[in-house]
Amino acid sequence: MRHIPLALLLTLAPGLALAQTPPAPSPGAPWPGPGMGYPGPGGPMRPAHRGAFGPEQMLLDFYTANTTHDGHLTLAQAKAANFRPVIDHFAEIDVKKRGYITFYDIEAWRLDDLAQHLEQRANALRAQD
Repeated sequence: MRHIPLALLLTLAPGLALAQTPPAPSPGAPWPGPGMGYPGPGGPMRPAHRGAFGPEQMLLDFYTANTTHDGHLTLAQAKAANFRPVIDHFAEIDVKKRGYITFYDIEAWRLDDLAQHLEQRANALRAQD
């Protein structure tokens, strides 16, 4: 029996993981929900590799939408780029009410939202006990 060399297996592993990514929904499909993906700026649905708002893709989308390249994303820039997660939650993310948000503001909001969902889930599990 032949064995696959470890170097070859490690070379193919990332491609195998990407091959398992679900296909994007057709245009006009409803918002998919957590873990399914989100529409990137001006583009089609993107698969979410780490939940609905993956930090790597979110960072890329942030810098794509931030056309002034100053690290301050305004609501107008987010709308122009069709950056849906930010458009839908801009007021929640801009807790300092500056009229712009940074990538760190988005991450803080995302982690707060995750913590809130986890706390709700923990309470539901405790109620079942």
